[in-house]
Amino acid sequence: MLKYEAARDAADRPVPPSHEGRGLILFKQDCADSLETPWASDRGRPICSESPGGACRADKPSRLLSPLMRSVVGDSSILLWAASALIAFLGARAFTEYLRRLHHDGPVRLWRELLTGSFALTVSLWAAMIIEVASKGLVFEMGYHPVKCLGMGLLSFLVTVAIVAGATFRPSWYAHLAAAALLTLVGLILQVSVIWSIGAEPGLAWQAQPLVFALLLLLAGLVVCGQMVVGTKRGSKGDRGSRRLMGALVMGACAVAAQELVLEGSGLDRQVVSANARFLPEVVYLLLAGAAVPIVLILMIVDQRSQKRARASERARRRRQLGDGSESRFSESLLAEVVDSQPPHTR
Repeated sequence: MLKYEAARDAADRPVPPSHEGRGLILFKQDCADSLETPWASDRGRPICSESPGGACRADKPSRLLSPLMRSVVGDSSILLWAASALIAFLGARAFTEYLRRLHHDGPVRLWRELLTGSFALTVSLWAAMIIEVASKGLVFEMGYHPVKCLGMGLLSFLVTVAIVAGATFRPSWYAHLAAAALLTLVGLILQVSVIWSIGAEPGLAWQAQPLVFALLLLLAGLVVCGQMVVGTKRGSKGDRGSRRLMGALVMGACAVAAQELVLEGSGLDRQVVSANARFLPEVVYLLLAGAAVPIVLILMIVDQRSQKRARASERARRRRQLGDGSESRFSESLLAEVVDSQPPHTR
């Protein structure tokens, strides 16, 4: 405490030579500790800086550095970012195939596809956001509140089911536009809830402008993808798998860009501690989002392809049966005409 009082009284005077050697090292370490303490400005501790002469000077209290002005981002991981983008694309790909069938056949008959498609969209946004946060390399230990993180994911899934069912029950252009707007809000709320469940301190400072741009990006991705999927008739030239693949790419890219803007607008990189680190550790959520979710999404896509082949073979079998039946009926009618045309035998 005496060291801090001496540094506060001598604002522009270098530290006396008595602090050289071991004393100077200890004093610099105390200054570094005051920098690392997030509430140093609240305690009135001076923030020390290195002078050109090598001595440690104490800045004036008016120049204290606020914890919200410092970034505590470590080394980011490009592999985790790529994994986040891949998860977003897989979820969009699975959702587009289910959406196509729901648009043509209705949600009442295909209620399983309704549930799985809504689950694919919701869980991909949730998992991609968790991996995106981990890719930033924040230096403090993080954790997620289980009720806030998983509960908001479940609530978003239920709302997504209701929105998709309403949009595909009686398809129309205004129903599709309204569903895209509602799904955009649900997606943004889900991404924000993932960051909110971290419990970052001293507190998140949300900015409105990045969130608005993220909302617009999500809306553009959903509208473009929906138009590519349901904007063509079944069996037409525009109803191709490559078109749906492009729609999934656009939707996944918009989702990744939106979550980057959400992270930028939250100010998470300027936080110093996670209040929910005492709950389940971050590695549990990383395993769930980075291992379990991609496996489930890949299994969904594989199941879609197998079902598509099964339906194609069933249609081909029915066409062959109809062709054989018409041919046999034609032969029978031709034979009957020949028999009827023969003159009766006379003795």
